[in-house]
Amino acid sequence: MAKYDLKSNKILKYSGLATQLFVSMGLAAWFGGFLDRKFQLEKPILTALCSMFMLIAFMVWLNYDLKRIDK
Repeated sequence: MAKYDLKSNKILKYSGLATQLFVSMGLAAWFGGFLDRKFQLEKPILTALCSMFMLIAFMVWLNYDLKRIDK
């Protein structure tokens, strides 16, 4: 049986980070576009706001998670 390696577990945890970011940004852009169409806005203001909010939230979560790992 293979020995459990904590360092490789950390690598595996963050290996899907790009996919998580891509999917969350895609969902935020889709939701913002849905809201823009619903409120019949000429410019995609809500798409930009939802995307920026998701990016900031993702970076805050990543910062929190990385600080928690260091302890």
